[in-house]
Amino acid sequence: MILQNILLQIGNIEISGIIDLAIMVFSLLLLSLSLIAFKNTGLKKILYAAGAFGLFAVSLFLEYAEESTDFLGGIDIDFVGSAITLGILILFFIAIVKRR
Repeated sequence: MILQNILLQIGNIEISGIIDLAIMVFSLLLLSLSLIAFKNTGLKKILYAAGAFGLFAVSLFLEYAEESTDFLGGIDIDFVGSAITLGILILFFIAIVKRR
């Protein structure tokens, strides 16, 4: 009976929204860990990876906000999302290719 009541309360929240929120939190955690790693090692290429994790969190936040509300108004979220994804890929590429 208690489990059924809990499931009914959770049923109002969309599972995809919960997963998006978990991914945002995880990407912010990775951003924090990357910044700590940079502080400890001084390797500048870690900053590129940290930037990519930060952009990933921003991208998911914008996507989640657009689905939940009309957060961006008339701005095309597909264009913004694609531009952020391109930025993420470029930052990861630089982090891998860059020497020291």
